[in-house]
Amino acid sequence: MTEMAAEQLVTYTVDGGVAWIRLNRPEKRNAVSGRLRSALAAAVRDAERDAGVRVVVVTGSGGAFCAGADVREFQGREGAVEEIRKDYERILTGLRTMPKPSIAAVNGVAAGIGASLAMCCDLRYAVPEAYFKEAFVNIGLTVDGGVSWLLPRIVGSGKALELFYTGDDFSAVEAERMGLVNHLVEPEDLEPTVRALAQRLASGPTAALGAMKRSVNFAATATLEEAMDFEFLLQGVMMEGPDFRDRVQAFLERRA
Repeated sequence: MTEMAAEQLVTYTVDGGVAWIRLNRPEKRNAVSGRLRSALAAAVRDAERDAGVRVVVVTGSGGAFCAGADVREFQGREGAVEEIRKDYERILTGLRTMPKPSIAAVNGVAAGIGASLAMCCDLRYAVPEAYFKEAFVNIGLTVDGGVSWLLPRIVGSGKALELFYTGDDFSAVEAERMGLVNHLVEPEDLEPTVRALAQRLASGPTAALGAMKRSVNFAATATLEEAMDFEFLLQGVMMEGPDFRDRVQAFLERRA
């Protein structure tokens, strides 16, 4: 097991091929300050580049996942948007596109950029007490963090706009009904459940899982024919790889 702490605002631990990225500012419900944002971008970059990491889990310390950006840092500052844009692109695009499964363990509020952070992960497991919030309207801002692309694709444009326009909370229970949350898990079971899933995926065919993720991302803006062509392109690569040969041989020999 290896561990790194970046100013203790984000902790990064690798265990059994699974990288755990934990926002660690519990006294502020893990609100994203400039220093936390930089540390989170570094952790996502390290997880993406480390060949020993096969699955990434993102969660928060204490009773919150991430309460959004620390808006107090933006008061009276010019150029704040450009300052944060590149870090958020590295974080959110990195999770969305890295060829490794990513899981959000949503242990409490996921608001604003925190909601985007959860949505950029491939899978979301949440406690029933958790909730999501797109609160931009409450401070006179439009949405950001890619949520205008992410949320409508999960819940539909009408529901997404309702949540944007009102800024209302929506519970993890409601989020599960909408398909935003994969599974609800009791608080004491959240990390053990996510850990078991992450270890299962980490022991799977890493290249094939990465190709599945690439296929789904490509298909989001492709025609059916284009998606099929891309699938078969990747399938040809997979059939030349060691995972396919080894697993077919194991199947023929009736062994694990």
